[in-house]
Amino acid sequence: MFLSLRPARVRVLVPAAAVAFAVVAAPPALAAEVSVPCDSGALVQAVAAASGSADPDTLSLAPGCVYTLTEAAEPGWVTGMPVFKGEITVHGNHATIARAPDAPRFRLVFNWGKLTLHDVTITGGHTPDGVGADASGRGNPGESAGGIYNWGTLTIAGSTVTGNRAGAGAPGADASATAAAGKGGSGGAAGGILSSGPVTITGSAITDNSTGAGGRGGAGFGTKAGGPGGSAGFGGGIYGLSGGTLNITGSTVTGNTTADGGPGGDGGNSTDGVGLGGDGGMGGSGAGVMMSDQNRPRLSVIASSTVRGNRAGRGGDAGFDGAGQYRGWAGYGGSGGGLAVFYDTLTLDHTTVTDNTAGEPGAGTSFLPASGGGVYLLDGRVLFTNGATVTGNHPDDCDPSCTDPTATRQAGQDQRAAEVARLET
Repeated sequence: MFLSLRPARVRVLVPAAAVAFAVVAAPPALAAEVSVPCDSGALVQAVAAASGSADPDTLSLAPGCVYTLTEAAEPGWVTGMPVFKGEITVHGNHATIARAPDAPRFRLVFNWGKLTLHDVTITGGHTPDGVGADASGRGNPGESAGGIYNWGTLTIAGSTVTGNRAGAGAPGADASATAAAGKGGSGGAAGGILSSGPVTITGSAITDNSTGAGGRGGAGFGTKAGGPGGSAGFGGGIYGLSGGTLNITGSTVTGNTTADGGPGGDGGNSTDGVGLGGDGGMGGSGAGVMMSDQNRPRLSVIASSTVRGNRAGRGGDAGFDGAGQYRGWAGYGGSGGGLAVFYDTLTLDHTTVTDNTAGEPGAGTSFLPASGGGVYLLDGRVLFTNGATVTGNHPDDCDPSCTDPTATRQAGQDQRAAEVARLET
């Protein structure tokens, strides 16, 4: 059985005469430190014990161990380890916490407390795809936060979050004689980290994480149109929602992707005519980092870091009409290959944003070419200090201009705003 070690309380004895003149406070509780053997079951027990404690706890992982999780410890939260509660520090000692490739889908970390991850790798998380459709026929969304979901205060130091995936949206329901075709479900957001609380990342790597793809639109019936494709998830590496400042220092955000929008469903075909093809879904925006806070600016900072080689998703192809002749509206490509800043202000301090790529539109009628390869702004602003640069991104560096404070795009001018609103409600 795994035992949680806790320090003994210290009792201070004071002469009776002194009590009359002073009140002696008990010393603060000391953090219990527990060495966790190289066993995934022991890790799950240790997290559960620490989360049930009223005192701060420190878990020291076995040096270089790979803790491979094969099932969700919290099935209701689709999480491989128990939910972190209270104040917990994990000293990884170069250890890795991974989901087994053939295991059921789950994320690895769900934090409700004050969690510090130090010198540990979080990898292989993959949240479930959406299944089925709602009463309107819209496909259910994929689950978000493939690696880490934070609702508390999160600190990541000297660590790596890599190779995590969010779930894809489900297909929309096909049309019938009495019902229209449904829209495809939205892909899950945040392949690596999804946060609604303060996050501090120092000396770490956020790499090769991906959001979920949008589901296809349902097929038309008779003269009914095909359903629109679902939007892909936003925030490939990191998605900072409203609720806390995001500060990144001395770190790399590289090789992350947002997935492609779902294809529109094909229209129906009957002797009375044909249905139009459904519109393609939007590709995911903010492949490296996505920030959005409609409540208040957080004034986040990325300092002495590199945002490189991230790629936003392609728009979904429009469906064909029932005769296979005409395609409708193509899905927008994802913007903000490096960074997407919605309703917020981000300071880049001695940071480089380079070689990131915006998503191309899908096949079909489209008047919106790819844009915002480096940075995409929607009612947002970027400030530059200490030689920060946005350069060498594809097909452009900033949309609109990062240096002209009068250049802005309002939420009502961009369908991406609606997708962000859906996630934040």
